[in-house]
Amino acid sequence: MTVKNLVFWVVFVAAASLFARSAWKLRQYLRFARPDNRFDHIGARLGQMLTVGLLQTKILRDRGAGIIHVSIFWGFLVLLAAAAEAVLEGLHPALNLNWLGPLYSLSTIAADVFCAFIIVATLAALWRRYVTRIPRLQIRDDRIEAALILLTIFTIVSSLLLLNVARIRLGNDYSWAVRPVASVLAPVLPLGELAHEVFWWIHIVLILAFTNYLPYSKHLHVLTSLPNVFFSALGYPRTVPAIDFSAETIEKFGARDIEDFSWKTLLDGYTCTHCGRCTSVCPANQTGKVLDPRQIIIAINKRTMDKGPLLLKLRDWADNASRADRRQAAEAILRGKRVEEMSALEQQVFQMVFTEEEQALWQKRLVGDYISPDALWACTTCGACMQECPVNIEHVPAIVGMRQALVMMEASFNDESSLLPNVYANLETNSVPWGGMSHSDRAAWAEGLPIKTAAEDSTMEVLFWVGCAGSYDERAKQVARAFAELMHHAGVEFRILGTEECCTGDPARRTGNEYLADMLTRQNIETLDRYKVRTIVTICPHCFNTLSNDYPRFGGQYQVMHHTHFLRQLIESGRLVIDRSKLSPQTVTYHDSCYLGRYNNEYEAPRAVLESVPGLEIIEPDRSRDRGFCCGAGGGRMFMEEHIGEKVNHNRTRELLATGANTIAAGCPFCMTMLTDGVKAADRADDVAVRDISEILRDALKQ
Repeated sequence: MTVKNLVFWVVFVAAASLFARSAWKLRQYLRFARPDNRFDHIGARLGQMLTVGLLQTKILRDRGAGIIHVSIFWGFLVLLAAAAEAVLEGLHPALNLNWLGPLYSLSTIAADVFCAFIIVATLAALWRRYVTRIPRLQIRDDRIEAALILLTIFTIVSSLLLLNVARIRLGNDYSWAVRPVASVLAPVLPLGELAHEVFWWIHIVLILAFTNYLPYSKHLHVLTSLPNVFFSALGYPRTVPAIDFSAETIEKFGARDIEDFSWKTLLDGYTCTHCGRCTSVCPANQTGKVLDPRQIIIAINKRTMDKGPLLLKLRDWADNASRADRRQAAEAILRGKRVEEMSALEQQVFQMVFTEEEQALWQKRLVGDYISPDALWACTTCGACMQECPVNIEHVPAIVGMRQALVMMEASFNDESSLLPNVYANLETNSVPWGGMSHSDRAAWAEGLPIKTAAEDSTMEVLFWVGCAGSYDERAKQVARAFAELMHHAGVEFRILGTEECCTGDPARRTGNEYLADMLTRQNIETLDRYKVRTIVTICPHCFNTLSNDYPRFGGQYQVMHHTHFLRQLIESGRLVIDRSKLSPQTVTYHDSCYLGRYNNEYEAPRAVLESVPGLEIIEPDRSRDRGFCCGAGGGRMFMEEHIGEKVNHNRTRELLATGANTIAAGCPFCMTMLTDGVKAADRADDVAVRDISEILRDALKQ
């Protein structure tokens, strides 16, 4: 054992101890959040971690940045063996990995090659951030840190490469080592014993320093990204935070502070890379609103790091309290109570434990001091942020959770969401979000058509869930009638609920009024189960998503289909026959509904139905399928005002009009309303029609 080894032992033990303490704190912070079972379907989770985490499939959606990141990420995985060997060498001069034989040869080849890849990749990353200045990477608070981290990575791998050059020059490299890049550099770089020692210390000290810096920086994702992907929702996060209103111990609704989030949301905060991909596709952000999905997650993490130490301090105090009443008071405060909600004893304990500065920090509000309420209300819940996030962060559930607290705890709305109390009142009174509508008129759209209700005859092939738009909106009524006509042509034995149908609860649920959504959900399930409904078809993607993904947790298990999927089945089975001699010489561009496409991965059925219409030319807009752009109506925005920036529907309509198509096809009544308004605003209503897919198909039917 040399002096070098003794010094390294001191450095290594100090670094390992510091990292262990930091990691312990981060884990403890997660324990203050709500429990959430993310340990189910282990096989599927491992598969998701492999494809998204290790193979970096979502990273590669952006080819340029993806290749750079993949080079660094896979390089670091490969270099783990080299880092482990450096640690072993530091602990004892006789320790190394040469005993692996041929495997060591493969390891050293890979490490040498990836050193070169990482050097090039870090230089490319610096160029993109500071020379070409990619907009989504321009965060003022990140500029210095990002440069330091990239330069640190560059130095770590460069020092390793130069260390290996020195080994080769000195002739003391390990017998099984094969280093192609270092071997090329060795003849031209005169590195000796001093260089070997200097580069070894630079390499190992930077690794230990970088490891200890991770818990306090955005690069914590180096450690948490794979676990975060493993624990993320399987497939796509289609639901919002559930609330058990029957629980007697429930004190708060929604997410008012970090204790109210799932631990997965706090882990999301640890994992955010600040890459800005979420923000770059956010329809609200891209049209000038205050919402920045990246900043939402960063703010949650900032609050966690601010309040976490206070929670730990109070937890430690409670565990060591000598009086049971004070311990119980501390436990009550730990549930997230604010001073004005505390009893006299709880306030006394609060003041005993915390300094005035800490008390002020505790009293800060997540929504208000860290996150703007305007940002939360601007969200359309389109989910583009989650689609693009390379580490599967779940932005929308967090946003809706905070909306729940605003609505159910504080009844707090901004100017744009000020109409929501009226929407809730309408839903409570008539089970429809619009005012001036009578529940008794819900089936009036079907007058003149041979349509039976389930109450008249419950024998059915499918139940047609019409939805509020199809029942009351004049334009959507035409869609409901067109789809009903198609089912009649196909000989489908279907029924409607008529006046027994209520809003599915989607507008209430996505805007934060989970109590109202809960009531509507249970009421509808009771009706559906009474008629033993098993198969449902609907023209509304929002109804489709809610019935498919929200209702099961309330016991509502049904086979639910969107009408385009059902129509595709009818065509393919020969029940709907297209008149091939009846050409439709028109060009059509199709707008993907977020709740049909992104939320439920249905992109093909609408296009397949359109492709079955002879003479129809389909033109795809620039942003389509899983890169589609929201119409602006989701997340309850259909029932809110839009005063800030460009209107989302105007932005989307302009892109659809740019295709040159004379028909814009939609598969959602909300999208149809927004796009129709957009066409009118562009003064193109005379030459461009907005039509539902069922209307286009009906005109092509063989009579």
